Amino acid sequence: MDEDLNHFSFDEKQAKQLMRKAKLWSTLKMIGITVIVTPIVLVLLWYGFRTWSLHQAQKTMNEIVMYNEISAPNIHISHQTYDNNWFGGKIKTKTFKLIGEVPYVWESVESRYTLFGSTPRMYGSFGSIPLNISQISQSNESNQLIRYNSDTGDREMIFFHPEVSYDTYKDSISDLNQVDDTTLVELGLSFDKAYSYDEIQSLLPPDVQSVWWWVDAYTKDYLKYMKQVKMVLSADGMLIYGFHAEQFEVTGGMDTFITSVEQLRGSRNHSFKWAAGEIHKALAGDNNTLEEGDVTIIGAVVTGTAKQLQALQGLPFIKASTFGVLSDRISVPN
Repeated sequence: MDEDLNHFSFDEKQAKQLMRKAKLWSTLKMIGITVIVTPIVLVLLWYGFRTWSLHQAQKTMNEIVMYNEISAPNIHISHQTYDNNWFGGKIKTKTFKLIGEVPYVWESVESRYTLFGSTPRMYGSFGSIPLNISQISQSNESNQLIRYNSDTGDREMIFFHPEVSYDTYKDSISDLNQVDDTTLVELGLSFDKAYSYDEIQSLLPPDVQSVWWWVDAYTKDYLKYMKQVKMVLSADGMLIYGFHAEQFEVTGGMDTFITSVEQLRGSRNHSFKWAAGEIHKALAGDNNTLEEGDVTIIGAVVTGTAKQLQALQGLPFIKASTFGVLSDRISVPN
């Protein structure tokens, strides 16, 4: 009897020892698996987030380029850089203008993007310095504002819609005779009505270089609002749409404008999508398809020397004109 009890007691102790060993082994096994698997999972997560973040960075940069192709009067992108992290990052876009044949360094714009492709900050500066003329002179145009770029200090061009009646109009063309003949000038032109692309090209003098075309891309409701408040449109604003001239190859021409509008309509970026949607709504015909025949021109940006641009003097289809950049830099012969 005692031998049976002792045997039972021994078996119970042995069983407990075996269970403790089993638990210890199981714990060590789990720790080992965790030590091995956790770094692998973290690396995979890091790689996945980084890959997706890079994908969204490239996608956002492409959309910034497309948005520049449907807006940004005479503003071109020189290069873009990005600084990414797990959940998004920042994109820095450096820009320039072309005045005559000379590049003129413009502003740098920072945009943020998320893993979902959205950009909290709309592309563009929208930070120009407004200066009321009445503050510095007794001009009869005291209700007009001159705007200066906050990065470069240069004037921002202002455009006047042909269907809006303004109290006063700018006429910078008449001031060209006060500028040195060799000074390179950027000039924003506002026309008296909407013209077809072919028609307006034939009206401008051959020595005047057209670098950007302003498109009449405003819905009836918004145009009604513009008439009520007599709104002028600044070159650095959110509602100035058009396209670069065809000599700028990939980024220029009406085809590029139409393609970029259609692609941005599907953007996750609310600002880009809204702008493209408004342009499409204003321009597309009854078939809801945006075609070249739907696009009309109501203004332009031209560049050249002050002497060359004096050829614009007295042209009846130019209703207003405003200075942009004036530069003393010269073009160096090849």
